[in-house]
Amino acid sequence: MVVLPKAPLIEWVNQPSMGARPSVSLDVARADPNVFLIPTQADEFEAPGALWLDEHWERLFERVLRDWSEDTGRWPRARTKALFEQWCEVKTYSVVFDCSTQALQYSDT
Repeated sequence: MVVLPKAPLIEWVNQPSMGARPSVSLDVARADPNVFLIPTQADEFEAPGALWLDEHWERLFERVLRDWSEDTGRWPRARTKALFEQWCEVKTYSVVFDCSTQALQYSDT
């Protein structure tokens, strides 16, 4: 699952209250998106990962927000699924090839 920022998220990132960092463009922010390996069901052909996303969207949203600000006090107070969908584009893929010879490493962060 790839989570790409949309314009409203980048507008939030570029607010003066977010700090003195230089402004970031939408193109730059989308050039290196967050990618998550998630469990899917074998019968999820139309929308792989949709069931998982319905249950875990908040966790993904918080991960994306944390990338831009560790200060949770600056995060939107009302983090709804609608806001997540307004701020983030989610793309899912049914197949991912692991071409590495090393074992996967897992992190909950």
